Amino acid sequence: MVYAPALANSVQAASPELEHLTPLPLHDGLNSFNGPDGPFSVFQTWRDNGNAWGYHLYLLTNTVEGKTSVIGVEAKPGSSDTSLRDHLSDAPHTGEDALSTMQFARGLLDKKPSVLLFEATRDPGEHPVPSPGPTVIYVYNLTTSDGTPGWTPSYFHFVKKIPVPGTFCSSDTALKAATGLPLSADAGPPPSADGCLH
Repeated sequence: MVYAPALANSVQAASPELEHLTPLPLHDGLNSFNGPDGPFSVFQTWRDNGNAWGYHLYLLTNTVEGKTSVIGVEAKPGSSDTSLRDHLSDAPHTGEDALSTMQFARGLLDKKPSVLLFEATRDPGEHPVPSPGPTVIYVYNLTTSDGTPGWTPSYFHFVKKIPVPGTFCSSDTALKAATGLPLSADAGPPPSADGCLH
């Protein structure tokens, strides 16, 4: 079980409240888990492109009425495309200076057992990728659709936006600082608390 060290007070003081995070580790291929509303799976694969811009793809599924069904993910707040995303991708870059990181976890959301998705996005602006930049974490909760047309039967609903104080050289490091969740498998040991070489 993981407790958020750096942002424990601010995360728990805000609404909704996140507590008792336990990571759901992923490996390439099919990863199966039990959630509060039944089993679900995350298929993780690597898209190599011969340079530092390879990335993981994530397809989330569960079984509905005997059929394998995609689990959609709500768009980030402010996105021009508000439709459900039917898959996810990260941006680990070299692994030491990630721009986007995905982590899944179990935890309590407002005291209720939940399956959570954390999407950390780092923006170095016009500076080189390894440069320090602000990171924002978007938190989603696995829930059941009310039958809205175009929505998948189960989907990850956006519940919280966490601007991480300070700047970081890796979204992995920022996510760990904010939530206590471990670094992703691609991330090397950070050279400092903010992931930057000083």
